[in-house]
Amino acid sequence: MIKAVVFDLDDTLYDQFYPFKSALTETFPDLMPTLDAMQAFNVYRQSSAAAYAKVDQGRWTRDEMAQNRVNLMLQKQAVPPVTMAEALDFQVYYCANLEEITLFPGFRTAFDELSHQFELGIITNGRTEHQLKKIMQLDLPRWFKRENVLTSEEAGIGKPNPEIFTMMNRRLGLRASEMAYVGDCYSADILGAKRAGWRSCWFNHRQFEELDSSLIPDQTVADDQDLFNLLLALASSNTEEPA
Repeated sequence: MIKAVVFDLDDTLYDQFYPFKSALTETFPDLMPTLDAMQAFNVYRQSSAAAYAKVDQGRWTRDEMAQNRVNLMLQKQAVPPVTMAEALDFQVYYCANLEEITLFPGFRTAFDELSHQFELGIITNGRTEHQLKKIMQLDLPRWFKRENVLTSEEAGIGKPNPEIFTMMNRRLGLRASEMAYVGDCYSADILGAKRAGWRSCWFNHRQFEELDSSLIPDQTVADDQDLFNLLLALASSNTEEPA
């Protein structure tokens, strides 16, 4: 029986594309007429798990990660690499734009229902201070206790390492079989959750392809309305009296 529902943060609870595109426009205005911003964003998101793993392994500093992720997305469109300073400028603009983010429509209703039936949590890659600012901007403390929020910086490891999910088990005092995870990134969210023994829901609103057919999400939804319907159905089923 599921007793806790845990969420990814970035591009799962809010639309990360718009602050990303604005940061590209502010940092690289000369590139924007020819750059496919959505393709760049998709490459940036899909590189997330591997990038954080390299930071965890000590192979990249955080500044090197920032530069390498920007250059990877530009390389895919045959754009010359940028300097460290330019990549860090992009990060500054991007962080500033995140101060305007809002929840995907429908999450407030879903959280109101879920919070009465389940423990709610967040597992997110990123610096703790940076991620907590987003959480405050989204008004998430209304439903999520601070102790139920776990960042990769705080844990010392990032998704898709299953150990970060196991840490959440211990925080909540629950078994893996009692946990469900919702995330948009197959390589970070779904693989990590499944390897930790959790149930998983892939919020695949960017229409990515599955990367490992041996680890299949328990549920896959392609748009926010289907996700909210699934979450509300989960809350409703948990209130039903046993036969």
